[in-house]
Amino acid sequence: MRQEQFGNPQVLEQRAGESKLLSRLYRDVGLAAVAAELELQANALEPEIAEAVERGAPLLAARRGILAA
Repeated sequence: MRQEQFGNPQVLEQRAGESKLLSRLYRDVGLAAVAAELELQANALEPEIAEAVERGAPLLAARRGILAA
């Protein structure tokens, strides 16, 4: 049986270590990746999620540019 890790913040913190910055960075980039893949508009998301997507999108776009080169 596979465990869902999305609703378990302790699992996310363990993977990012004790760094709150890394946890937030992982979350923002992950949400941006999902929003981009599903072609979601920021106005269709809750304000907190939209802000996270906006923070993560530039990091995701920069990474895609490196991979595409």
